[in-house]
Amino acid sequence: MSDKPGLLVDSGSARLVEQVKSLPDAAHFEILSYVGEGEEAVARLMPQAEFVLIYQHRLSGDMIRSAPQLRFIQKFGLNCKNIDVSTAHQLGVAIATMPLLRNVTVAEHAFGLMIACARKFVAGHLSVTNAVYREMGIEPIRTAQRKIKSNWPKIEGVSELMDASVGIIGLGDIGMEVAKRCRVFGMNVFYFQRERHSPDVEEQFEVRFLPFEELLEAVDYLVLVLPHTTETEGMIGPAEFVRMKPTATLINVARGAIVDEDALATALRTGEIAMAGLDVYREEPLPESSPLLELPNVVFTPHTAGGSYRSHALDRPAAIANILRFLRGEPVQGLVKPI
Repeated sequence: MSDKPGLLVDSGSARLVEQVKSLPDAAHFEILSYVGEGEEAVARLMPQAEFVLIYQHRLSGDMIRSAPQLRFIQKFGLNCKNIDVSTAHQLGVAIATMPLLRNVTVAEHAFGLMIACARKFVAGHLSVTNAVYREMGIEPIRTAQRKIKSNWPKIEGVSELMDASVGIIGLGDIGMEVAKRCRVFGMNVFYFQRERHSPDVEEQFEVRFLPFEELLEAVDYLVLVLPHTTETEGMIGPAEFVRMKPTATLINVARGAIVDEDALATALRTGEIAMAGLDVYREEPLPESSPLLELPNVVFTPHTAGGSYRSHALDRPAAIANILRFLRGEPVQGLVKPI
């Protein structure tokens, strides 16, 4: 048996295990993995674990209790719903979370779409590049500090995010990253999902739970960051658009089929809602026959919310580095406070 501390790695992905093993800092640990095996393998390995690196697999109270040497759990992402946090803290096991770049980049994209819709970036861009001042009979002037032509195209509906309300459907790892950014901009943040978070999580992210229909009626921005399942397909359709504010904006960085696109086009055309920011579509690329393309009140991006895809190169070393900090008695990042 190795004299190195055992590190149990969430083995839902063989690729993750291999990436962790390839890191120089991983040499400090005996890597325990269960690729291709079920929970019985976890039960066999947990008693050997002093550290756990986990993402989506479940870490129940029984599993934690079966590991007398366990000292520290490093969670990929911010959402600890798959970990029995209470049992871990009762047994003196520390837990730390860390933002995942791939979650952060989707949240950034969602927020970028919100700003683009609020500030009418596309309309502004086109008015400049198409030189619409000529058809408006406006002559360019040489500007100075107090000599300007503000909003010369007379774009209507430019607004601010501050004090606006946002409803996040799916407050998981990505939703939490969205919430953090919204709070920094002074927005009022609400959320809905099947299982409500505990009060301490709601307090941490400064969010308030609302039932689905109440959320639709209350918010200025509706942000979709939930998975596409049989239950969520077509979740936002004609009935939901009727409930939304006529000034509301829909942001979708989740999956295209969660939204009934024909109903969305109708809602945007008739003024049931004001705008949409879309990165995902029922068919990708978005077909040229889509009625959405005819509308001026949509901001489109071609499913680029995934960003630079640098996550594997950055997240794995950061997680191992944080575990090493704990091992050496140094301050760790993202420590979860006991409930």
